Amino acid sequence: MAKIALKLEQKTKLSQIQRLTIQMLTLHSQDLTDFLHEQVTDNPLLDIRYKDVRSSSGDGKEKPIDNIKNRGDSLETGLMKQLRVQNVPKATMLAAGLIIRSLDEKGFFAGDLDLLGQDYALSLEDMEKGLALVQSFDPPGIGARSICEALLIQTRRHDDAPPRTEELLQDHYQEFLTGKWQKLQKEMELSNTDLQSIRDFLKTLALQPAGQAETETEFVRPDVEIYTDESGRLAVRSLEELPEVFFREDLYKEYEEQGDKKTRTYIHKARRAFLDLQSALAYRWQSIFTVMDCIIRHQEGHFLYGDTLQPLRQKDIAAETGLSTATVSRVCHGRYVLFDRRTYAIQDFFAQSYRRDSGAEGEISDQAIQQKMAELIGAEDGAHPYSDQELADRFAAADIHIARRTITKFRLKMRIPNSSIRRRLKNG
Repeated sequence: MAKIALKLEQKTKLSQIQRLTIQMLTLHSQDLTDFLHEQVTDNPLLDIRYKDVRSSSGDGKEKPIDNIKNRGDSLETGLMKQLRVQNVPKATMLAAGLIIRSLDEKGFFAGDLDLLGQDYALSLEDMEKGLALVQSFDPPGIGARSICEALLIQTRRHDDAPPRTEELLQDHYQEFLTGKWQKLQKEMELSNTDLQSIRDFLKTLALQPAGQAETETEFVRPDVEIYTDESGRLAVRSLEELPEVFFREDLYKEYEEQGDKKTRTYIHKARRAFLDLQSALAYRWQSIFTVMDCIIRHQEGHFLYGDTLQPLRQKDIAAETGLSTATVSRVCHGRYVLFDRRTYAIQDFFAQSYRRDSGAEGEISDQAIQQKMAELIGAEDGAHPYSDQELADRFAAADIHIARRTITKFRLKMRIPNSSIRRRLKNG
């Protein structure tokens, strides 16, 4: 017998104008143009016309508002496409899907196979088969549980790998990682030439499998431009070439005078829809302008003089402007801005803040920390490069407290190898 249960919960009920405003905030130029055409089609009292987009200056120069951004399928999407064409048992297919969804941003699998399969009644054997299947996909090394395994998978995919490379990775990886070349040569009975050949080959492999994922090229068009006005101040203007939607007052008056009650109710509703549309459009642009104006004020030194970014987060803009955090997020997501003839994502102008220790004033951005890290590493002694902890200690001496793991995260983001590898590279 079916069980009937009552559940009391609170839900936010949005008005029509609120839903319309939220929808339009997420739309970019071409999508918004298509949306406006749909509104005109649905509402017979609306019409549309395009503005004259010819340059008022008459210089005939085109603005470089197009740029290219790599935006292909996500890693997960690409792997799922490869999975769908496999002819394997259902349990293996399900296990592989679970593993793909559990990969980290670098393409590694760091989970527990047995625990991951329990909720779906999959055995450890099923999960191992699923992992082996994922590791056979492209990019090579995907699904590896460590850098060593990623290198091993890639090596097996290369027919031209030097002899005994697999043996070195399987049995002598720690000696290789720590640069104990003499011990390695003695244990494996390798000549200098053979060892150098293996080292040169391994340098060509990817340490992060996800970094090899291919992307498709797509043209993007910025919605706004940051420019310097006649007084030398930064300003914002729209680059959208949106059509103008207007209300047919002549038809409205005609139907108002001659139509019956049902017709008048319909045209009143049509007028209300037009007013809602105009309000949503105005709110959309005002929100974009408000967010961009706030970014300009905080990052003025970056735009004018190339200074490092100041600490700035979306919630900081929300608190300063009175906009909701959700609105700021919708404005920034996937939107681009033109500055100095180059196109940037709005997200590029945000920077995480790190508090200085007592005795120092203000905060420092993650970009400034990375710049300082690059300077320290660039000037380090090649025979004794800084470890991540030593870099953290350097910052602590400058009244900037940063955890070692944060230093490691920044170093990996900057694609700087660890101190052991840097020492070997600088000393041949």
